[in-house]
Parts: sequence; C-alpha cells; structure tokens
Amino acid sequence: MGNETTKGLSINAKTLIVILLFVNIGFAVKMINKYYTTKDAGYIREKTFHEQLQKRVQKAFGSTEEMSKVVADMTRQKEDAEKVAAATKEQGDLLRVVNKKLEDAKVKLEEERARLQKQIWELEDALSQTKKALTGKDSTILEIMRNLETAEKENAALKKQIDDHAKTPGAWK
Repeated sequence: MGNETTKGLSINAKTLIVILLFVNIGFAVKMINKYYTTKDAGYIREKTFHEQLQKRVQKAFGSTEEMSKVVADMTRQKEDAEKVAAATKEQGDLLRVVNKKLEDAKVKLEEERARLQKQIWELEDALSQTKKALTGKDSTILEIMRNLETAEKENAALKKQIDDHAKTPGAWK
C-alpha cells in the first residue's frame, strides 16, 4: 500500500454515500405512498359528502326536479338582484355627480353670501358715517336757523324803527 497512489474516494466514503442514497430513496418512496393515500382518502371523503348532500336534498325537496326548480328560482332571483344592484350602482353614480354639483353650488352660494355680507357691512359703515355727517349738519342747520330767526327778529325790529321814523318826518333831521 505504500507505493500505490489512490484516486477518488475511500471505501468508507463510498459506503456512506450508498447508505445515504438508500435512505433518501426510502424516504421518497414513503412520502409518495403517503401522498397517494391522502389523495384517495380525500376523494372518498368528497364522494361521501356529495352523497350525503344528495340525500339531504331528496329529504328536503322530495325530488331532484323540485330541487332544480328551487335552484332555477334562486338563480333567477340572483340575476334580478344583480340587475337591481347594477341599477342602484348607476343611481349611486348619478347621485354622486348631483351631489358634486350641489357641493359646487353650495360653495358658490357661500362665496356670494360672503360677498353680499361684505357689501352690507360696507353700506352699514357708509350709513353710519352719513348719519354722523347729517347729525353734524343738522346741528349746523339748527344753529343757522336760530341765527336766521334772530336776524329776522332784528330785521323786523329795524323795519319797525324805520317805519316809526318814517311816520315822524322831523325826527330824521
């Protein structure tokens, strides 16, 4: 053995690989068998469920034709419900559009209301200022009226004096 050159794996490594290969193949076979067993059990379970369902239907309806009528009625009602749902959806879309228009109109009306309220406030301010000005002018007019009355009284007194003097011709000289 001393002069021989060995190539590849040792005998122990080859044996270990073969053992692992057999274990892996055995595990795969076991899993495949388990899959097929589960598949068959599921098929049998599904088959018995279908048979039980048919028995229940026959007990409830009495015959397959009666069940078919009920199923047809349910299908028709479902189609009618889908039509109603589609119509409701269309109405909902229309209502959404109308609601959007109403919201836009509401915003415009709010803007118009704010603009008109601003105008009202401006007019109230102008009216207040006009009242103040008129109150000042009223007092001025009253003062002028008093002065006029005083002037008229003085004028009347002066006219009376003039008339009195006119009656007496020698008083002027």
